[in-house]
Amino acid sequence: MAKVPPYLKKRVRQRARVGSLGKDLTRRSRGRCELCEGRSSVRPFELVPFPEEAEMDRSLMACDRCRGWLERGKVDAIEATFLSSAVWSTEPAVQLAAMRLLLLADDPESPWLRDALDAADVDPETGEFR
Repeated sequence: MAKVPPYLKKRVRQRARVGSLGKDLTRRSRGRCELCEGRSSVRPFELVPFPEEAEMDRSLMACDRCRGWLERGKVDAIEATFLSSAVWSTEPAVQLAAMRLLLLADDPESPWLRDALDAADVDPETGEFR
């Protein structure tokens, strides 16, 4: 079984403060999940550890599926092939979230996953950019 990264050791509730970025995040995302581009149940999501004030570089718009993966630390590698595109996002929060999810996908035989992880420059221990 894969080692649980420190940023997922305990479930962290989203702060209401991230809602203050809602308009800017919606404009940036055009109302879509910034990971899978889905339009259903898209809401602001803030990446842990939370900065003192909500920041665009630590927040993204995420659908229920992607939000659930980020919160639970479990990814369905078959459904998550879209992450190989999301790692190339120009938005730091989207890129970091995609890389964290890729690190959680436990399918070492998958060529698309190996290629995407090779592009990831995130420390697997901390879940932060190196």
